[in-house]
Amino acid sequence: MRLLQSITVGTVAAASLLLFSHNAKAEQLKIGKIKNENVVIITNKSAMTKKVAGSFAQYTLYVNDMHTINGEKYYRVQTSDDIQHAIGYVKASDLQIEQVKSVSSHDNTYTVKSSSAKLYEIPEGSARQVIDRIRKNEVIQVEKTLRVGDQTYILGTLSNGIKGWLNITNDVGRKEQQSNVQDSRKQQPEINIHQQPRPTGNGIQHIEVPVTLQEALKIQLSLIPKPQYSNGLKWKDAHRKDVLEAMNPEDAMIDPVQKYQFLVLNASQHLTAEQLNTLLEGKGILAGQGEAFKQASEKYNINEIYLISHAFLETAEGTSTLAKGVKIKGEDTHQHFYNMYGVGAYDKDAVKYGAQFAANVGWDTPEKAIIGGAEYISKGFVSDTQNTLYTMRWNPMSPGNSQYATDILWASANANYMYAYYQKLGISGVKFNFIHYAK
Repeated sequence: MRLLQSITVGTVAAASLLLFSHNAKAEQLKIGKIKNENVVIITNKSAMTKKVAGSFAQYTLYVNDMHTINGEKYYRVQTSDDIQHAIGYVKASDLQIEQVKSVSSHDNTYTVKSSSAKLYEIPEGSARQVIDRIRKNEVIQVEKTLRVGDQTYILGTLSNGIKGWLNITNDVGRKEQQSNVQDSRKQQPEINIHQQPRPTGNGIQHIEVPVTLQEALKIQLSLIPKPQYSNGLKWKDAHRKDVLEAMNPEDAMIDPVQKYQFLVLNASQHLTAEQLNTLLEGKGILAGQGEAFKQASEKYNINEIYLISHAFLETAEGTSTLAKGVKIKGEDTHQHFYNMYGVGAYDKDAVKYGAQFAANVGWDTPEKAIIGGAEYISKGFVSDTQNTLYTMRWNPMSPGNSQYATDILWASANANYMYAYYQKLGISGVKFNFIHYAK
């Protein structure tokens, strides 16, 4: 739970994506993007396991075979044109898709005319998928030419051996425009951190930490492994500028979505069971369990929407084997044991160990698993000094110690997820602890 999954799905996992009896139609490879971070990806159709798109929404992906799942149209998305790099299946309505057409290459080489061309890992790649800048007059060995929408891309190899995609649609020899120069400058210098007006109101606290942001950044960059970001294919060491931007609490504090990085998680929001049941509609065995989540939240002082989010991720939104209940050898044959948060569910055999743990503590109803499991969440995931997504990720009181992820976008991606649930309920978070580094 504490580390985001690797971007690239392994061979075994990718193969399991295909073991499914739903209708499938092989189609020409397309290029596309997931519309937002909160889109659900089905990672295994047999088990119907799911996860939210998160940082995948920031990358261009390959879109392949269409499948019908529960009567709806889905596409398989991949980080490369190799099926071994499949991520999962995304509903067609949650994708922005561009048609791809192969074009005959007239020449075996191409000479770059622009002084600001970039090489990408994928046609129509995002800013996070830039491999390198290309010098003017660089000669590229052309392997393939594709038309993506109204843009033309070539796949080629530079003189230094690096291979990637170049957009040649507007590749013309001219001086760089002033706006392009300014954009380039924006990417190079260090970000200036500006103190923002501090929000006020009931439930809002401002916490001063003893280190400066620059000092905390230096510690983060000295860690092994270093702070990570994904280029859509694999995790890489994040650039200093990107780490600093992700750590900047001032701009996030005043952003209506990113302020949820500072939402207090070890405090109940005192929502009603009816409100919580709105989030639980259609969520398998979790549907209608709003009262149990309410009791769990109030008994163990955990934000109830965070509890629901945690349960969704661990149970594939209420549809996993552990969520639906498992019989244990030696126990009453009519008795099932439930585990809603993956407590004790070790990867070696998650169902076996998770069910045995549930049996040991007596979680023989969904309600007991929801309420009892919240105690373990309160002790194992949220502490007094790390009670927000931001502090769980960056631990500003003790930078570099007890951090819950290496991905620099972990807190911001989860903030998007939490914000979406509050929006669905038509409410706003109540308690926020905003962080301010020493000057």
